[in-house]
Amino acid sequence: MTGKRKGGIIAALLVFMTLISGCGGSDENTVTIFMMDKAGSPSTIGETMEKGLKDKLGPDLKVEFNAMGIYNLQKLMVEYAAGANDIVILSKEDAVIYGKNGANLPLDAYFSPDDYPEGVFEGGISVEGEDDLRQEKHLYAIPASKLKMFKDTGYAPEELFVTVAVSTDNMDQSVKAIKAMME
Repeated sequence: MTGKRKGGIIAALLVFMTLISGCGGSDENTVTIFMMDKAGSPSTIGETMEKGLKDKLGPDLKVEFNAMGIYNLQKLMVEYAAGANDIVILSKEDAVIYGKNGANLPLDAYFSPDDYPEGVFEGGISVEGEDDLRQEKHLYAIPASKLKMFKDTGYAPEELFVTVAVSTDNMDQSVKAIKAMME
């Protein structure tokens, strides 16, 4: 098989996967969270966080927490491209990079930017009628180090930030999950 043909097949498969993946979590009553830390994370953090969120949120809101133990830039790109996550927890550097490309939603309406100045930066906003993203300064990320749930696990790195992905099915449910991490 020629290189051109292989490339075309791979591109077609990626497009097909993107089309069938849908957006956000499984449904509006499920919050899907993906976490990847550049420094690596404890293998049990996903289970611990998922259990803690389920206990706080009760049966009305399901939580799926997927944590990667090692950092892999390609995996992070695939997670954003697939649009299967409501909340993405990642390094500040990655939050800023993906934020500039419009991958994260502003959180100003839900949390005070003054409380989380580390999460305020320029990011891409999609504006109806405009082809290009408009760069605007907003609160796009909440530091994990300031969230009680992370502190309680003993794993609250300074460089880890919580964002809401543009692919979220339900912003209110995503914010509810973040607020549960604060309690």
